[in-house]
Amino acid sequence: MLAIIIPFDIRDVNADSQSLKTLPQVVGIKKAKIIGYILLFLFIGLECLKSNLSMSIVYILFGISLVTGLFIKFTSVKQSRYYTGFWVEAIPIIWLGLFMLFLGN
Repeated sequence: MLAIIIPFDIRDVNADSQSLKTLPQVVGIKKAKIIGYILLFLFIGLECLKSNLSMSIVYILFGISLVTGLFIKFTSVKQSRYYTGFWVEAIPIIWLGLFMLFLGN
């Protein structure tokens, strides 16, 4: 979830008060994106350490991480509000849909 916040912080980097000290304000947009990718790799790595991990869950995790990584990559300051307000916010809904599709009984 932390990686999903980064596109919102990048979008609002010029509108947010400097006193907020968001990640892109502190380290810059490029480094914030790199931190987002690192968080995604940590997420995958920690999830793969679980003992009861099925291949369906692995595919879902890789898929969601790939989608999130692509959203982070293509996020910019001059992005449409619909990009983050709709598409990035849809990631948890897509995640839930994939779980229900592949693991629902």
